[in-house]
Amino acid sequence: MKIEVLEKNEIRIKIDNLDDLWYLSTILAPGDLVFGTVFRKEERSGDMVRSKKTTRKKIRVGINVERTEFQEFSDRLRVMGVIVAGPEEYIGQHQTINVGVGDEISVVKEWSRSDMQLLEDAVKNAQRPMVYFLAIEHGLAVLAVLRSYGVQELITLRKRGDEDEEFFGEVLAALENTRTEDAPLVILGPGFYKENFVKFAKERLKNYTIAQASHGDMRGIYEVLKSGVLERILKEHRVSVEEKLVGKLLEEIKKEGLYAYGVRDVKRYVEMGAVEHLLVADKTYRRYADILEMAQQTGAKIHIISTTHEAGRILYNLGGVAALLRFK
Repeated sequence: MKIEVLEKNEIRIKIDNLDDLWYLSTILAPGDLVFGTVFRKEERSGDMVRSKKTTRKKIRVGINVERTEFQEFSDRLRVMGVIVAGPEEYIGQHQTINVGVGDEISVVKEWSRSDMQLLEDAVKNAQRPMVYFLAIEHGLAVLAVLRSYGVQELITLRKRGDEDEEFFGEVLAALENTRTEDAPLVILGPGFYKENFVKFAKERLKNYTIAQASHGDMRGIYEVLKSGVLERILKEHRVSVEEKLVGKLLEEIKKEGLYAYGVRDVKRYVEMGAVEHLLVADKTYRRYADILEMAQQTGAKIHIISTTHEAGRILYNLGGVAALLRFK
């Protein structure tokens, strides 16, 4: 993401990757003003024949946001609302601005400190390497990529014949067509099948790590994410951090230690200045704006947890807000 701060609470945002759409979907709230380019249908009467021809007119409009739609790993964010700025004939009409990679929009709103922190995270995220996973076991391979808001499954391949080399060739071709050569790659799975693949592909593989897992599919990828084996590669990656924070929260709950969850208890500890890490599910981000603001004033570290992976869903089921405490 690239941002440019303009006047009157307006920030221009350039979308560089799919992760940026998740950040933007979390930040945008009803009542915000979003400017973007849209196409409107326009009917024109023909000169020679009494007929109407429909054309698509490209215009720039500002809409008052009513709601947004973003599905995990989709390629666009839908921002829906009523046109309040633009050509006069369209004012008051409903409009959807579809935001995708490469698009540029402007957002006018009252920016909170947590909003600005999310924008800074999005900018920093673009500088982190994309981490790919190849989970492989006998006759099955899954290629996935780690994004800011979860693990995206890209390709699943199944062995069709009896020869491993033919299958390994298909897996390697899919890997080379999907991943840039310098991006970190984690090859994982049970037994020695993954090592056999590495021997087959070694001359064409770079920047990879081998990890043991119980399964050669998405279950194995999540197992490796939680294991700590990838600490060196993933130490700054959002999902890895979120899995560990929620894991720590569950440990503290189990031993009746330094934790709080639910809006009432968390707010009380924030007011006391006892919160070290505040965890908020992305779906409840706007609901707990007052707690976020207060937590920042007390020096708590804020973490917006995506509900597209297991850790985020656990947090959401705990009320969408929790805390790791400095003291009881």
